[in-house]
Amino acid sequence: MQAEHLVGREAELELATEILRQEGAGAVLLLADPGIGKTAMAAEIAARLAGEMVVMRVHGSPALSAVPFGVLAPYLLDLPVEQATSPVAILREFWSQFEKRRGNAGARLLLVVDDAHDLDEGSTQILAELVTAGWARLVATGRPRPGLPAALLQLWYDGLAERLELHPLDKETVTELVEKTLGGTVMASTADVFHTVSEGNPLLLRSLLEDAKAEGNLVRRNGVWFLTRALTGRGEGLAEVVRNKVLRTSEAEREAMFVIALSEPVPAAVLDSMVGRDTVRALMDSRLVLSTNGAGSPLKMWHPMYGEALRQIVSPARSLQIRQRMVQHLLTAPATAEGLLRMVSWALDCGADVDDEQLLEAAFLAAKLLQNPLAMAAASEVRSEALRPRARAVMAMVNYNDGDYHSTVRLLEEEAGFLDADPSGPLGAGLLWAAARSAVGDSSEDIVADARAAADALAERRADDGVMVQQIRRHAVALELAALAHDGRYAELREGLDSFEAGLAADQPDYVMNQLFLLAMRCELLMVEGQPVQAVDKGRDAMVLLDEHKDDLLYFSDFILVRFALAAVESGEWAAAENALNRYAASSAMGLITFGGDIQTLKGLSLLRQGRLEQAGLVLTPAVEALKVKDPQRLRGLGTALAFYAAARANNTALARRLETELGGAAPGGAYVEALAELFTLAGKEHLDKGSSLETLRLLPETAALHRLPGVLLQNLVLRAELGDAEAALAIQETASAMGGSWAHGWESLASAQVGGAGDGFVNAGNLLAAAGMPGPAAVAFDRAANAFDAEGKRPEARQAAVLRDVSEANLGDALVHDPHTETDRSVPLTRREQDIVALAVSGLTDRQIAEKLMVSVRTVEGHLYRSYAKLGIRRREDLGAAVRS
Repeated sequence: MQAEHLVGREAELELATEILRQEGAGAVLLLADPGIGKTAMAAEIAARLAGEMVVMRVHGSPALSAVPFGVLAPYLLDLPVEQATSPVAILREFWSQFEKRRGNAGARLLLVVDDAHDLDEGSTQILAELVTAGWARLVATGRPRPGLPAALLQLWYDGLAERLELHPLDKETVTELVEKTLGGTVMASTADVFHTVSEGNPLLLRSLLEDAKAEGNLVRRNGVWFLTRALTGRGEGLAEVVRNKVLRTSEAEREAMFVIALSEPVPAAVLDSMVGRDTVRALMDSRLVLSTNGAGSPLKMWHPMYGEALRQIVSPARSLQIRQRMVQHLLTAPATAEGLLRMVSWALDCGADVDDEQLLEAAFLAAKLLQNPLAMAAASEVRSEALRPRARAVMAMVNYNDGDYHSTVRLLEEEAGFLDADPSGPLGAGLLWAAARSAVGDSSEDIVADARAAADALAERRADDGVMVQQIRRHAVALELAALAHDGRYAELREGLDSFEAGLAADQPDYVMNQLFLLAMRCELLMVEGQPVQAVDKGRDAMVLLDEHKDDLLYFSDFILVRFALAAVESGEWAAAENALNRYAASSAMGLITFGGDIQTLKGLSLLRQGRLEQAGLVLTPAVEALKVKDPQRLRGLGTALAFYAAARANNTALARRLETELGGAAPGGAYVEALAELFTLAGKEHLDKGSSLETLRLLPETAALHRLPGVLLQNLVLRAELGDAEAALAIQETASAMGGSWAHGWESLASAQVGGAGDGFVNAGNLLAAAGMPGPAAVAFDRAANAFDAEGKRPEARQAAVLRDVSEANLGDALVHDPHTETDRSVPLTRREQDIVALAVSGLTDRQIAEKLMVSVRTVEGHLYRSYAKLGIRRREDLGAAVRS
């Protein structure tokens, strides 16, 4: 696994080896926190130079840091005892050992010093003198705290050494490393989890990968790797790493780490009084413990996973003993959410009593953070009859996210809890109950009938409380409205929402919940009716209100966010959709596991509407596999249809045929989502088997009222236009002209240009589409413009349109995409990456700008361009444009 630590480090490796090969004195000082890969990098540098230099290794050690010249002992075995303290004699003997290893080869000396921060002063001085005299090259690793010894830092000050600080791996590099380790495609959200949890630390990442595979949590299906549960921090790989670190610490330091791991965050003053300030400082210097907010603030373990692994090492008896010592220092009401969850979790582990209110607060918070085991454990311990409905709502939410819909229904139907279950909110619990009922196959009619019956029964029991009875009735009506949306009965929904809104008043106890519901429903209705800009506004209003009351509500976040994301995609507000989807995972890595398939499905829809076909396929195919395990938003049908369409349109017949067998195998979602799924399924089948489904697409608006609504109809028309249906352009003009949003306006402009047929019209459409973040349709528009100008005899304009087309295609990140319904012959024998780089070069970007845009090295860009010159038969960059267009 050592080489995997070096993924993304090639630039630093090349710089280091170049420095060490140069004439004169040379040293490289590698600084990084534990586990970042400095030792692996030093070893790789030594391996690359082993054929040119004699490598002698020195290992710093805390145990020898107080022993003069102790780390050099392996090279001083022949030194007489009486000379053991003489720096000159030691230097002479060390050099003698080098001469023996070098023989007659004449090679130079390369000193590789690991953990240089633990060197004694004498050894450090010897090594520095060897470098200063030009007798040796040096690679030394160390931590930022306590830092390198003064003699080695002096080399840097004197210009004899280069200081390289290694930073944690970024998300892209983590993805590359994970895929290299697993040997296959990794779902994007799973790679994000590993990046988030490991914080880019290669050592920790390796341990988490090994443990997730061993626990059966990291699985591979149809060639795609993804996580099915949260990373636990309880695996043997991580435990071994932590044990090794613990064994290198003193008894006092171990005691301090156990205390912090069990009760973090711990006030610094408390820890100082228990183990001493020097012990705490040593742990902070070793980067095992961190201050939460600057000097004097509470302390926590360097990494949450290290804390979890340490807690597994501590025996229950020892944990209880530490708790008894700490109980007087524990706050009855912790100031942070992290502190509350840790305190309640520790108490439950030890069998200590916790107040019901605190248990419920912790359960609610854990459920929001998707810390499901703690949420269930805390909620199940609540004994108060008054609080039990709330506790059941929390457990129901956990079960729902885990896909256990029957348990969700059972928990919420106890005493009609779905209409009376704060803090999820009666309406929130009701919506969750209705979603779970639908997921197990119950019809909307049955769900509405049962909601009415439950409301009647509950209202009868609460007959003496008129306000409560009105609230119960409102919530039952809200469930009926949600059922109308689920069934696609939007005309009835509009009337019902108007009536529902008329009955709301700001002084009602449930006003906030009802207002959130109303805004979310308006968002969906406006989107389907072809007013996505107004829909996005309603969704934003809902999210603002949600943020103001997020501590009191549980299910509404999911209910609102998915509607807002769909509306943003409909409107062409790609960044807004992306930000909304990222909110799912913002609170915890578990969000990426629970909602990963749903998130990737909606991102895939966004990418398809932008025309980024290849990227969409890469996102959607793994999403289908994840949705088979967890699908809380009921998007599996849509995800499968989108993945099938992307594969079919990309001519990946084998994948498309496999996905075709999975179509229709998921429990249906809402009517709008299922309508989209039907459209993409039919379009995919037409791409796969010409003449099989286009007519069905044409007839859908005549046979189904939902398909006549603009928000659905426009997608139908766009898919038909992409299939070459000449009749679609006029219909797109008519439909899109009455809609808002850049997606509709972009397609309206392209359809208008198609009807007009002039090159200028296509250029205007291409510019509008490019500005709207739709490079795929933009490339098609510019391609048609080039052909139109050619037909008009306008050669300069045709060349300019071709350049704009190439720029749009480069912005896709996909293989070159051309309109399949125009006659062109521009094929060149370039790879996809070469095509991307050539297009950017033609647009006028420098090699460095291209490298930054594509996130590759300048050398990579230069190599691709050099090979492209040879393939195109040219010698200069200036000839690229003409060569590509010829």
